[in-house]
Amino acid sequence: MKTAQTPTNASLYSWDVRCPDAWRAGPGGISADRRRAVAALAEALAAERGGASGAVWAVRLKPGRPPEYCYDGLIAEGFRDPASGAVTVEAPSPARSYA
Repeated sequence: MKTAQTPTNASLYSWDVRCPDAWRAGPGGISADRRRAVAALAEALAAERGGASGAVWAVRLKPGRPPEYCYDGLIAEGFRDPASGAVTVEAPSPARSYA
């Protein structure tokens, strides 16, 4: 499992899974620990059906009413292979980095 080591001023990491079944949302969460967020993504993908995908984003809380998250950059992307069930979580390619 590889994660990007790009510097960020984020102190929080948001992860979520997108299910191949469009009728339901996948699991997701927030962590203050980058490695835990990536591990949580991998664990959630392993529990989903093949074809599920997900991402970990560096985020920071934007104060306001209501408060919201500002997304600072993509940390990792994950996928569960539909044929083998293998889970892959990797740093995004430079062309797909969102800052």
